[in-house]
Amino acid sequence: MIKNVQIQDNPLSVKIFVTQKVPVKLIQVEKKEILVAFKNVKLEKGFKIKGNGRSSIKDIAIENLQGNVMAFILTGYRPYGYIKSGFNTSDLSFFINLEKKDNDQGRQKKVVKKSAVKSAVALKQQLSQKEKAKENIQSSSSPGTLKDVAKPLLKKPAKILTGSVHIPSKREKGKYNGDISDLVHFIEKMGCDSKQIANCLLFLKKNLYEEALDVLDQYVSQENFTCLEQVSFLKAYAFYLGVKKGDFNQLVKAQRFFQDALVSYPDSSLVPYGYAAIGMIQKKINNISVAEGYFNIVKQGYPEYSGLAEILYNLADIYDQKGYEDKALTYYKKVFEDAMENSYIPDAGIGYGKALFKKRQYLDALEVLNYVVQSNPGKVYASHELLLHIGNADFEVGRIKTARQTLTRVLNLFPEIEDRDLVLSKIGDTYGMENNHEKAIRVYELVREKFPDSQGYIASSIGIARYLKEDQGKIDIYTMIKNKFPENKFARISMMRLAEIYQANGEYNKCITEIEDLLSTHPRGLRYEAVKLMQKAYEALFEKQLKSDEYTKVLNRYELEHTKIDKMGSKQIALSVGLAYLQAKLYEESFNHLINAYKQYKRSSRSPELLFGLGVAMDESGRDDDALKLFDAFSKRFPEDRHRVEALLRSGDIYLAKEKYKLSSACFNEACKISKTHLDKGKILMLHSNVYEKKGDMDITSNLREKAVKELALASGENYEVLTHAYKQLGGTYRSLKKYIKSADAYLKALSFSENDRERATLGFLLGDAYQKGNIIPKAKAAFKQVVTSYDSVWAKLSQQRLNTLELAQMLQNS
Repeated sequence: MIKNVQIQDNPLSVKIFVTQKVPVKLIQVEKKEILVAFKNVKLEKGFKIKGNGRSSIKDIAIENLQGNVMAFILTGYRPYGYIKSGFNTSDLSFFINLEKKDNDQGRQKKVVKKSAVKSAVALKQQLSQKEKAKENIQSSSSPGTLKDVAKPLLKKPAKILTGSVHIPSKREKGKYNGDISDLVHFIEKMGCDSKQIANCLLFLKKNLYEEALDVLDQYVSQENFTCLEQVSFLKAYAFYLGVKKGDFNQLVKAQRFFQDALVSYPDSSLVPYGYAAIGMIQKKINNISVAEGYFNIVKQGYPEYSGLAEILYNLADIYDQKGYEDKALTYYKKVFEDAMENSYIPDAGIGYGKALFKKRQYLDALEVLNYVVQSNPGKVYASHELLLHIGNADFEVGRIKTARQTLTRVLNLFPEIEDRDLVLSKIGDTYGMENNHEKAIRVYELVREKFPDSQGYIASSIGIARYLKEDQGKIDIYTMIKNKFPENKFARISMMRLAEIYQANGEYNKCITEIEDLLSTHPRGLRYEAVKLMQKAYEALFEKQLKSDEYTKVLNRYELEHTKIDKMGSKQIALSVGLAYLQAKLYEESFNHLINAYKQYKRSSRSPELLFGLGVAMDESGRDDDALKLFDAFSKRFPEDRHRVEALLRSGDIYLAKEKYKLSSACFNEACKISKTHLDKGKILMLHSNVYEKKGDMDITSNLREKAVKELALASGENYEVLTHAYKQLGGTYRSLKKYIKSADAYLKALSFSENDRERATLGFLLGDAYQKGNIIPKAKAAFKQVVTSYDSVWAKLSQQRLNTLELAQMLQNS
């Protein structure tokens, strides 16, 4: 989350505060404009722009871009001459210093390097790498959420971002065309005195191939033996150019003519033209690997060949067909950037632009393709691909209106293109990106009506779901897509969207099931995002179940699926599972999970539940020293937490076991101070009394236990079991002090609260014993008789023995 923006003066600087470090890019767009783009962020509730630097900064505009990117653009009243930026980890801020501390007179001009432009290109590429434009056109914030904070950004994206390709400002015009037609010019240069050869060359220049062949046949029939080398290549060339498209038999015949010429004149300067022609013939009959071999012969063996541009273009096209994108791009680029004019520059430009588009270098692609349109307007009407790629590239870089105009033109000029459903669906996307949802939905509905079961139908369905307000409508569309088009790329996106809806609605089990289906049917698609969402679902599910005291459900689910869950490495899941084991009193398992969570959480983000729970698990599993450290840290960090009393009590018990009486007593004293109920105070005083009992100081022990029973007596509710135990302990203390009457009173009170027969038998015997030692024999007899008559136990037998002893003593006394 971005918390706020602070503008500071003297020196002028801007700080953008975030909740954690994220990817960020800074680009100087113009002299007075700086673009700062953050990945995977949103504005925090209450976001503000603060500071007094507005005299130097005219405006800070904000907009959500594709790819979950939030962009800030800083517009100044004067040019930014000095820029220094970076991430400050101490306060989690991205700073932009716009002037030096010692410079009050003016800012030095800073030259914007080419790398800044490249960074702009790289930034826009990043925006479209994830899920493509179809899934990222929806802003991560609802429309209008920024209207009170900043003005819209990037109204004219073309002004902000430019490409980085090289286009010669002026090309030299040579005498050659850069293709096989240069054969005619080369033969003219070789010279031949025959008027018939001259006429043949003239016919070829006018594309009169049959007439050229007739002249050559006449020349040979007249038994002219000069210029036979030229005649041989010219005849093959004229025949080749006269072959109709798709006539493979004639193409093979043309190849034989060239082969005959090459065999007859292997040392001729016309050889590269022959190899080039055979390569193009092989390409036309779809033997592209053979064609590649011939083209490479020319490229490597005849570097001065005038038709090299044609060779490189055809190699680029072959590599494009084979999927060697880098090689194709390299050769298209060489032809397009040639400083000499050649006939393949426009076609190479189209190929180069398409290759750049595939590499997601959209701005460079636009620069090249727009150049083709401007320099060769007729290419627009030759094929739909030129305009289609321009429109798609404009779409990718956010030039929405321009993209829509171009894509509409594609449909108008080429109404029967194969992918018109997708083009129309993308036009709908452009309206959506302008927050004109009504128009977007109308276009999507048109696509669904006109092109059922098409790719555009699926994309438009996704588009409609994007703007529906009710979840059920979205669920219906996404379910239809995943069931009806399971192999389509949008099926996995639909399953992801369904999982997100279930997650948002708290239906965590449905979310997990949907993602399991997604990962099993599309193991490579959206895997990272899906696993992360599944992790969030498990985290929320376990947290919800723990709050509802359903820890057994947490443990049952974890035990069944722990292999999958453990791979997620979630610290929150480790915490929840550890706390569930703690409630189940499985302390060793609890410790293992809680210590795992403890190590993953930063010190500042460790919750009281984690520290206290881990301390309890350590205490119960025999890790006393570590438990003491955890309880101490917990008490210091969370002095008001409701578990602090128990943490102090456990610490007191551990210190008592270690015979560190002073520390133990201090813990019990502190616990008693902060406890808020009579019941708690009574229990703590009883525990505290154990310290002095162990030390042998029975006076203080009895004093603390007297206070304890008073507190317990004041407690609300029927705390009979606690009172029974407290009075029994107090009776034992008085007995140690030989205060037998008080001891008997305490036992009598305990007996009045006890509801357990076995406990009552014990207390009855102790009561009789106290009366006996206090020499109140009648009451002692009465107590022993009560035990004998009421209980069938060991205490009854012991009480009978005491009665027998007392009666014998009385008989002896009377005698």
